Amino acid sequence: MALRSYYRFEAWVEDLPRLKFATAVGIVSLIGVLAASLIFQGVNTVHAVMMGVTTVIVYAAFDPR
Repeated sequence: MALRSYYRFEAWVEDLPRLKFATAVGIVSLIGVLAASLIFQGVNTVHAVMMGVTTVIVYAAFDPR
């Protein structure tokens, strides 16, 4: 069941338009960096936001899919 849900989610993500996909990846990046900063206390909120924005720009510009 979990594997089937993963494949459905993957198919949904692959069908997203370029900008929505880039935004989703940027949000996940921002959340990941914030989580790492809570664990390691080496990164602050500004770095997390900048990582998210940079990821959105790179994914929207180069569309790695």
